[in-house]
Amino acid sequence: MENSLKRYGVDRWGGETVGVNDAGHLQFRAPKQPAVDLHELALFLEKRGIRTPFVVRFPSMIHGQMERLKRAFDAAIKENAFVGDYAGVFPIKVNQRRAVIEAVTSAPRELGYGLEAGSKPELLLAMSREPHPTAPMLINGFKDREFMRMAYHAAELGHHVIVIIESIREVVRFLEVGREHAWHKTPDLGLRAKLYTKGSGRWQGSGGETSKFGLTTNEILEVVRRLREGDRLERLVLLHFHIGSQITRIKRIKQAVREGARLYSALQAYAPQLRYLDLGGGLGVDYDGSRTSYPSSANYTIEEYASQVVYEIASVIEETEARPPIIVTESGRALVANHAVCITDLREVQGELLPIPDKHEDEHRLIEALRETLEHINAKNYEEYFHDAIDFRDEALELFSTGYLTIEDRASAEGLFQRVRIKTTKILEQLSRPSEEITEYVSTAHHKYLANFSIFQSLPDTWSIDHVFPAAPLSRHGERPTLMTQIVDITCDSDGCVNTFAHPEENLRFLPLHEQLDKSERYFLGFFMTGAYQDSLANDHNLFSRTHEIVVRGADAPPALPGVERIGFGEVSLDLKIGATNEDTLAAMGFDVESMLHEVRNRHRVAETTLGESWALGLLQSYPYLTRE
Repeated sequence: MENSLKRYGVDRWGGETVGVNDAGHLQFRAPKQPAVDLHELALFLEKRGIRTPFVVRFPSMIHGQMERLKRAFDAAIKENAFVGDYAGVFPIKVNQRRAVIEAVTSAPRELGYGLEAGSKPELLLAMSREPHPTAPMLINGFKDREFMRMAYHAAELGHHVIVIIESIREVVRFLEVGREHAWHKTPDLGLRAKLYTKGSGRWQGSGGETSKFGLTTNEILEVVRRLREGDRLERLVLLHFHIGSQITRIKRIKQAVREGARLYSALQAYAPQLRYLDLGGGLGVDYDGSRTSYPSSANYTIEEYASQVVYEIASVIEETEARPPIIVTESGRALVANHAVCITDLREVQGELLPIPDKHEDEHRLIEALRETLEHINAKNYEEYFHDAIDFRDEALELFSTGYLTIEDRASAEGLFQRVRIKTTKILEQLSRPSEEITEYVSTAHHKYLANFSIFQSLPDTWSIDHVFPAAPLSRHGERPTLMTQIVDITCDSDGCVNTFAHPEENLRFLPLHEQLDKSERYFLGFFMTGAYQDSLANDHNLFSRTHEIVVRGADAPPALPGVERIGFGEVSLDLKIGATNEDTLAAMGFDVESMLHEVRNRHRVAETTLGESWALGLLQSYPYLTRE
């Protein structure tokens, strides 16, 4: 089983969270909760009619990450004798699902975490939470007059609102809205600076002088001038910058923090109440367990991140004799990525060997040649024989295209060549120095496992930016896998395919999986660390819409939310949020479901059908994903 964990990289990317039990099943160990057997969980849910795909959430993982980040900064502040403080903020855009927001806002209040909103709905969501007197509520994004009025209203409700100015126009709106009413409270202000330092990884374009957001130095001084003229300079309390998400190299973070700290120190001479330095997001997640600067990894830990950030700020503050800031981070990905697992069941294997016809007297010479190649190929002649097999196969296909070969002969040629390729693969595995050319050729020979989910709904980053996620079967870790596979989804889109899988040594082109000899045996696959962005970026391509959601709760869980069923599973409890039905999906696309029902009924009045009207109408209440046969 230990070899199996290394095969998938679980021992690295899983850390202390994902392991294997004596049954060969993967289990998830969330903080302050008993380990959960994910395979048994999937079987349990299936017996209750909750079929895959579904997302399993562990909210205590979010609390654990929040505590870890806070501890890391507290330790770094103490180590560097820094007299400033730290405040964490969760950007709602990273995951807007209710279970996630509830987890963040239910964390111990002493952690002092706030929320960041970048749109009006997100701000409404943040406003509905219980105010925290010291935790900042940051407002980012482009803000019109109504958005600015909402910020003033949030301040009146008791939230510590900091509106982050993105342009000269926004400071004008802030001042104008402030003069519209006799507001009981006025929000504080921040400025988003455009640094020259860039991040690293896929989102490095978020930083630098050509970035979408941020004020130049001239624009910052112009904002200060306008605030002074409007008698609101005392509201300027924060300087913000952001150089990109998933920053892979700690060196880039150090450079950005030093530049930002310099700007903060210089700006204090103009803004007497400036006291927050907001580093934005960017804290990387090590998806593949490699601890490198690869785009889906990071060459540092949370503790190293906090240590370097505090050290750089403390050095600049000491050098410039500026007032130490309260350090703010918006590290959403690091807080929620590892709390969720997407689970699907694997169905049929595409590329299975089928029987080929027996040899007959009138068999074509190319078919005979392929039979002889298959019989006699070995470790000494495999290079010559394999190239011959390619030539025989290609000639057979050409003869079929020109009408000189029957469809039965073409089928025999394809089947025989497939067996030659499999036999060659086994020969290569036994050689210390196999042919690179042939190894590359046969590596493209793989199986495709059909998974009951939509990549566009559950793993949109895989499709859109080639992001890799760790994946592993939930069972049979005591057995050696026999198939090298790609994962294809059930959409009718050629992009619905996962052909790169996270691994600490080198990402896998094919995922080793087991052949299902017993078709009644359930075989589940888990995609891990899907908790950041995948829920919010998910789309309904092919109308495969929202999946079921399972939230794993501990013994001290609060009461279940309305519309959520709670059931026991071993030593934990499960909150079940049912996914979207066909009816829900069609209604969300603007269709009048009642009119559709009426049309179906009318057609049943004039047509003879086998299954009947009740079956047809029941389709609307079913789910878009595959059922179990």
